[in-house]
This record gives sequence, C-alpha cells and structure tokens, in this order.
Amino acid sequence: MIIYKIKEFQNDIKCLIIFIMKKIIVGITCDIKEKFYESERYYSDKIIEAGGIPFYLPMTVEPDAVYAVVKNIDSLLVTGSRDVDPSFYGEKKTSTINPLDPNRTISELLYIKETRSAKKKILGICGGMQLINIGLGGNLFQDIKTMVPNSIQHTAGSDHFIAINSNSYLSRILKKKRLKVNSYHHQSINKLAKPLLVSARTSDLIIEGIEDKERRIIGVQWHPELSSSEANSSLFKWVVNKK
Repeated sequence: MIIYKIKEFQNDIKCLIIFIMKKIIVGITCDIKEKFYESERYYSDKIIEAGGIPFYLPMTVEPDAVYAVVKNIDSLLVTGSRDVDPSFYGEKKTSTINPLDPNRTISELLYIKETRSAKKKILGICGGMQLINIGLGGNLFQDIKTMVPNSIQHTAGSDHFIAINSNSYLSRILKKKRLKVNSYHHQSINKLAKPLLVSARTSDLIIEGIEDKERRIIGVQWHPELSSSEANSSLFKWVVNKK
C-alpha cells in the first residue's frame, strides 16, 4: 500500500513537471521588506489568466544568483514601486523623492541586464518601465508637476488618454491607436535610452510606452494589471507567448 502511494506520488510529480515545462514561467520582481501582497497579487493573477506561471523572484544583489535564476525563467515582469534613487542615473535627489530600497533597484537592474542578454522578453510596468530606461542608460523627470510645464494630472489614479504610435509594436499588441489608461505616477522618462523607442505619449508629451527594435522589451507607464480590458490583458498574453 505504501509502495503504491509512493509510485502514485511520483507519477503526480512527473505530470506536474510536464505541465510546468509546457508553460511559460514569468519572473516577477517584488519588494524585499515591504509587504504589498494585495497589489503584487494582481500581477500573478494576470500571468495565470494569460496562461503562464508566475514566479516571484528572490531580490538578490549577487550577479551569479541572478544569472542562475534567469536561466530558469522564460520572461521577466518588472513591477512598479516607489521612486528609484536618482544616484542610479547620475543626479541628486530632490525633496519630491520617496526612495526605494537601493538593494531592490540593484537587483532589478541585474535582472534586466541578464534577461536582455539572454534575449528573453521583458515587460516593465509603471516604475518598471522607468527602471528599464535607467538600466539602458536613460534618466527621469524626478517630478512631473514641478519639472514639466503645463503637464496634466498623472497621480492619484487619475485616468487620461494616450496616443499610441501606429507603427509601433505596442500598437500591434494592444490593437489600439488611442487608449484610456489609469495613472499612478509622479515621475516619468526624460532622456530615453538609445536602445529604446517611444511607442506612446500623453497630450503633454509624457512618455507612456517604450519598446526596443528587437521586440523583446515592452514598457508601459500605466497599470494594466488593474484593468480587465482586452487591450490591457494582451500585454500579459504577449509576455507569456513563446513567439
């Protein structure tokens, strides 16, 4: 009886392994100390809904550990959080900054670097999009309200429309040229990193979408995980698609 149960268990494990091997594993960055389970749960729910397997990444600053982890994921989701310390893009901090744990920033930059080197997909959301830009050599407006004249409201969950470049890969994914999105940020991309292209902007010309020429990087400034629309869901379908 015990031997039978062991064999049954082994068969279950084999079935589970086969099931997982057929699925895309998406590594998701998360907070090291803070507990934002409710907000982070939305990311994993969307990955599962799109047909992938979410895996919350160990936020280590050891390059060898990051390299080993990236070998075992299929794509990367860089999530939003608080502000990145401006020292990471060569600037001094202003009074508007609510800095993130620098170890998380270091860890995420390592994951971006290794995933890009491995030629795997990267989806950046809100602060995640900004961090991709920083990692590839760009910088940020530390505070839109004080640094961008005549800017629209971007904080407190306000909604606004974005114009999507009709020739962009983002437009093909969303199947939209114009989209109403939520907004929870007070910072934005200023200087765009050279490997990247702008795929969407707001009416005040704030960058809301980025991508690379190889079509392996997509970044959006809004939070698609908080929407059930087909357009927003398509971003998660893209990151779990093998093509």
